[in-house]
Amino acid sequence: MVTIGFIALCVLMYLAQLGLPRLAGVDLTSALGYAPLHTSPVLLEPWRMLTSAVLHSPSSVMHIAFNMMALWVVGRTIEPAVGAGRYLSLLLLSAFGASVAVLFLSEPGTLTVGASGAVFGLFGALFVLLRSTGAQTGGIIALVGINMAVSFLVPGISWQGHLGGLVAGLLTALIIARAPRGPRDAPRDLWQIIGLIGLAALLVLLTVVGRTLVGIPGV
Repeated sequence: MVTIGFIALCVLMYLAQLGLPRLAGVDLTSALGYAPLHTSPVLLEPWRMLTSAVLHSPSSVMHIAFNMMALWVVGRTIEPAVGAGRYLSLLLLSAFGASVAVLFLSEPGTLTVGASGAVFGLFGALFVLLRSTGAQTGGIIALVGINMAVSFLVPGISWQGHLGGLVAGLLTALIIARAPRGPRDAPRDLWQIIGLIGLAALLVLLTVVGRTLVGIPGV
């Protein structure tokens, strides 16, 4: 249900991106997309680090089409395996990690949108989960390699967000898969919760450090 809900939200937001500028003069892409300057001390709008993940380029239907297809295919594999709560954490932390990478590696005024960071997080998580069960991982490695190459070679694609989402997804899945096993599920659940909260805190800390060290200009 999380996969379906996230896809539905992205599609609704995409339709709003197309329609609201004409109907109400509201540009959602500019209002909710993320650029490093949005976490500067002058223009402090950190929620954009997550809202940007449900927006897509209004000028390219392929942008949202590819991301939604990837979410549908990979999400339906991961969500039942880890549970809705852990899967939602994976999506959010991957999207957050993507924005943190954009903060450190992109130009201050470069606006980014898209669920690609979350998608790459799912790719990373799928690799970890396959490894933890002893399954073959060659296919997912090839998929990530091809898509990362495209990210670097094709202009206008945020390789920074893809890289950040991939790393965050890998770490999230490692926390889920490698948490100590107790005699019952509850102790393992507790370690997973502690680990996920710790990763979220690390991303927040990196955001605070990044806005201080990267030299983001005021607006």
